[in-house]
Amino acid sequence: MAIKQTKVTEEELKELENFQQNINVITYQLGQLTLRKLNIKEEEEVLQTRYKQLLLEEKEIGDKLKEKYGDASIDLKTGAITNN
Repeated sequence: MAIKQTKVTEEELKELENFQQNINVITYQLGQLTLRKLNIKEEEEVLQTRYKQLLLEEKEIGDKLKEKYGDASIDLKTGAITNN
């Protein structure tokens, strides 16, 4: 038995092509979004590491000043020391 070959209409073909183009656009956009999210995640990790370093630095500075001036408050604008 011979297979009868037919074609879709031009309108149907254009509809399928339009659908495929829309799928390709969305797939591309999702890929771009995923890459941006990866970059944001990497940036977040860098900032978290830097923040932890700053906390350690803050403790070191505080310990050094406490050793030198005792338990006191320091006015960051004037440098004036007030004993607690």
